[in-house]
Amino acid sequence: MKRRSGEKVKAWFRSERFYHTGQGWYFMTREGEEYGPFDTEHDADSELMLYIRSVNMCQNSIAQASDQLPHS
Repeated sequence: MKRRSGEKVKAWFRSERFYHTGQGWYFMTREGEEYGPFDTEHDADSELMLYIRSVNMCQNSIAQASDQLPHS
């Protein structure tokens, strides 16, 4: 990957969002919250999609409410 002049070399790490223990499948959020256990990785994935949808809906509601506030 090309870098701009003067930029430091940076290593990017990526971790798996899903993991398995003896109790079942879990997922981690960007905020570091852990959800589970779920019976299958597919179940964990489905729950993650619901979680993301819920967070996005809340953020959109907050943004819409903020847009409706009178600005000084």
